[in-house]
Amino acid sequence: MQLAEAKSYIGKVCTIRFLDRTGSEHEITSLIYDATYVPLYGGYFVTDMDDIRLDRAISIRVDGERTEPGLLRATCAAA
Repeated sequence: MQLAEAKSYIGKVCTIRFLDRTGSEHEITSLIYDATYVPLYGGYFVTDMDDIRLDRAISIRVDGERTEPGLLRATCAAA
């Protein structure tokens, strides 16, 4: 998965299946706060449960969307 594609999941609650460094498969459901690049490691999802390397992600399923309260107020105030 490329970083540009991963950024489309920011702010959404997703179920992510991924491999850890030993090759074991895990699945978490979490809010994705950010998708970023870490030098020497590559792309990462920053979630409320764990940081997940993009090259270790097997599948991503969007379960729902959640907006941070501050972001919602700023959007409504701008309208």
